[in-house]
This record gives sequence, structure tokens and C-alpha cells, in this order.
Amino acid sequence: MSIRSFKSLRVGSAFLVSGQAFQAVIGFAVNLVLVRYLTPEEFGRFALILATARLAYAFFSLRIDAMIIRASDARLDNPTSEKYFSASIIETIFATCLVVLWLTSSMEFGFWELSLVAALGLRHWTQHNKAFFERSMPYRKLAVMETLAATTAHMVALFLVIAGAGWSALFVRELVLSLAGLIGLIVIGGLTMHRFRFPRAAEWRDLFVEARGMWLDSMLENGFQRLTILLVGMIGGERAAGFFFQAQRLAIVPHQFLTPIVNRVASNWFGRVENSAQRIRGRNRLLVFVGMPLFGLAVICVAFADPIVPWLFGNAWHRSADLLAAMFGIVAFMSLFEIMKVYCWMTRQLKQLILGRVVQYAGCLLPLVFIAEGRFSGDMAISVGQSLAFALAFVTVIAQLSLLEKRASVA
Repeated sequence: MSIRSFKSLRVGSAFLVSGQAFQAVIGFAVNLVLVRYLTPEEFGRFALILATARLAYAFFSLRIDAMIIRASDARLDNPTSEKYFSASIIETIFATCLVVLWLTSSMEFGFWELSLVAALGLRHWTQHNKAFFERSMPYRKLAVMETLAATTAHMVALFLVIAGAGWSALFVRELVLSLAGLIGLIVIGGLTMHRFRFPRAAEWRDLFVEARGMWLDSMLENGFQRLTILLVGMIGGERAAGFFFQAQRLAIVPHQFLTPIVNRVASNWFGRVENSAQRIRGRNRLLVFVGMPLFGLAVICVAFADPIVPWLFGNAWHRSADLLAAMFGIVAFMSLFEIMKVYCWMTRQLKQLILGRVVQYAGCLLPLVFIAEGRFSGDMAISVGQSLAFALAFVTVIAQLSLLEKRASVA
């Protein structure tokens, strides 16, 4: 990577982080208003529908955006670009139809639920298409566009809930976010169009072979996040799901600030650097840089969740404070594990990552044995399980990679 490219990456990264920080602050502030107008049951029902739809999209996604990002310039010729472009459209249409059928057969399905599916489908395709543009690292333009889209969506939801629209404001926010994201991408010249064609059978086989490791990891990742919400809803109902949803939302706030670095910039950098020693050094420095403040925030989360959450949200949300304190592991390890995930994706070391995912599920399920003994309620057990899950998954992946790298250096 040239000095000029590195400088551009550094400036673009600063814009992404600043934009994401602004989005997180606006989202947090608007959420403080929403929890005063909406009940835990309403948040819980929305969270259950959202989790079901996202789980379906994750199941049918080949992660074409990641394929585009990590492809070399020589490999991403016009036929290959057409293949990725066409496959992303077919994938989105197919997944959207199945999501609608799934929700129609499994729960009450009306206009707002349909609007949510449409919003997620549009966002799913836009994310894939944006990867063509993001390869050149135009993070300054993307940061401005994404910040404006998110701010617009939050402001619309705020206006609607104050005007008495109720929980429908949550669905409108998702729809506005998707539409604004697409329009913004067009405005900055980031929408990439290629000739649509149905990929041949051999091309689909190539896509499935290329995607299988990333698909399995993505499915396990999204399944973990969504299934925990659904499991809480199954055990405690919509009210418990609402408390859990808000606690989880607070626990991932630090990760929201860091997402541009640990997901997008890091993946792009890992995919471009050819020297393995330089890539490993960069990864380890990033882990230290990110990990130190996160551990401090995790301690604060445990110590001060109880007084802060009821003060911010109101006494009706006191249960979320207890759950947030139990989710300290999300605060400390989620971003660190995400760094390992994108590193494994870009270096094609997916076996180590998949083992980490298996350990993640095992860690989450471990505290459930205490429910029958009466030591934990269902939502508390799953909250503690999430802390164990991210901690154990990170340790598992970093230990495997460190061992492999040590053997390679000796050899």
C-alpha cells in the first residue's frame, strides 16, 4: 500500500469513525425518547419480527459483498462483476419472497411487517452493490452519506412517535433508512450497475464454493444474535424480549462506534496487504488499541448499569439494567471478535473462525442449565451466556491463529 493510499485510508477512516459516532449519539438520544412513549411489549414484538426477518436474510445470503471486497483488481473483470451483480439481485428477490412466506405462516403479518421486510430487502441489495464502490476506499463520501441517511431515519421516527404514531415509528425508521441509503449512494456516484444475466450453473457452483465458509460463519453469527432474541421471547414473552432488546442495544453501543474500523477499514486493509507479517502486526496492534478502552467500559457497565439505565429510560425499564450488567462480555469482547472475524475472512482461515463460532454457541448455552435450578431467570441466563460466548469465541480464535503463526515462523 502506497503512502498516498495509506494517508487516504487514514483520513477516510477518521470520517467513518466520526460519522458512526454521530449516528450512535443520535440513535441513543432518539431511543431515550422512544422508550418513554413505547412499552417493553411493543419493543419486544418489533424485535422478534426484526430478528426473524434478518435471520432469514442471513440464511440465504452468500456474502457477495465480501467476495467483491476481497477480489483482486485483475480478478474482478467485467464478466465476474456481472456475475456478482446479477447473483445479488436474484439472492435478494429469492430471500425476500421466502421471508414473506415464513412470516405469513408463523405470525400475524400486516402492512407494517411487510414494510419492514421490504426495507431489509432493499438494504440487503444496497449493501452488496455498495461493495463495488467501497473497494476504492472512498470513506469520506460514504461516511457523510450514511450519517445523513441514519440521522434522517431517526428524526422521522422521533417526529412520528411524538405525534402519536406509536410503534409504527419503528417500522418507518427502517424503511426511511433503507431508502435514504440507496438515494445517498446514487447521489455520491456509488451505485454500480452491470448487465443483468442469469449466472450459469457452473458460475453458481463457483459462488457456492467461494461462499461456503463465509456463509456458514455469517449464518452462525446472525443466527446467534437473532436466536437469542427469539429464545428470550419464547421463554419470557414479548415483554422480556423488549427488556432484553434494550439491554443488548446498550451493550453494543461501544461496538457501534468502532464498527467502521473493526469491520470495514480493517477488512479492506487485511485484504489488500500481501505481506503476512505486516498483516499480523497490524492485527495485533489493532486488538490492543481497541481492547484497552473496551475493558474499562465493561467495568463501568457492571458498576453503574443499575443507577444509569432507570435514570435514562425510566423505572419501567429497570430490568434492562440488570441484563446490561450481565452483558459485560459483549462490551469487552464483541469488537475484538469482529476483528478476528474479518481477519479470518480476508486471509481465508475460516476453519479457525468456525470453531470459534461453535464455542460461542456453547458458551451462550452454558448458563441455561441454571434455569432449572432457579439460579437464573431465562433472560438473565441468556445475558450471562452472551458474555461468556464472545469472550470464549475470541480466545479460541486468537489462540488457534497464534499457534499456527508460531509454527510458521519456526518453520
